[in-house]
Amino acid sequence: MKLILLGIILLSNILYCYSQQEKDTIYSKTNPIVYSELFMGFAGGNGIGVVIGGELNYQIKKDLFTVKYGYQSLAELTGTAVGFIGFPAFEKTIDNHEISLLYGQRYIKDGHSFSFSGGISTNYADVKQPNNTMTTEESIQYFGFPFEANIKWFKKKKRRFRAYYGLIPIGKPSSFGRSFGFKLVGNIGKFTYVGMGINYGFGWHKKYQQ
Repeated sequence: MKLILLGIILLSNILYCYSQQEKDTIYSKTNPIVYSELFMGFAGGNGIGVVIGGELNYQIKKDLFTVKYGYQSLAELTGTAVGFIGFPAFEKTIDNHEISLLYGQRYIKDGHSFSFSGGISTNYADVKQPNNTMTTEESIQYFGFPFEANIKWFKKKKRRFRAYYGLIPIGKPSSFGRSFGFKLVGNIGKFTYVGMGINYGFGWHKKYQQ
């Protein structure tokens, strides 16, 4: 599963490098809508914790197709005592790896978009179950039903791509660019969770006129 996330990161870098060579000489009137993104945030369900991941997206008309890898690290709120005083503590209970295929709808207006998707996933969870004497660990594989909703912002029209945190313009005006937004993400299954976070992407986020 980590290899899939590394593959998504690698593709983002490939898209970034390709953008510096892009001359917008695509034979069709407009560019395709293809973009990758990385996301991170907080999640709750069978415990509370963090969710991170990456995904590839391809859009035809308003139809959005997504391949996603997600990782959730969840912990339960427990307690510990020092003398007669109790203190809250978190005990890590679930490490979950999720590979998902999603389909949804995406609506674009000027320099922002809204999308919602659902699909199916295969999940691999390492679960720690403490008892009175020891903690046991179990690996569980299960299917789930992932869902997500996104709102993101990107450039309204072609501009020169800016490298090094947007400081240095490169090449001619290009349809390739960055995006930033917010994501609601979750999965319904044996270990259901819902999370909220931010996403950051590279790619072609809308069709730009030549």
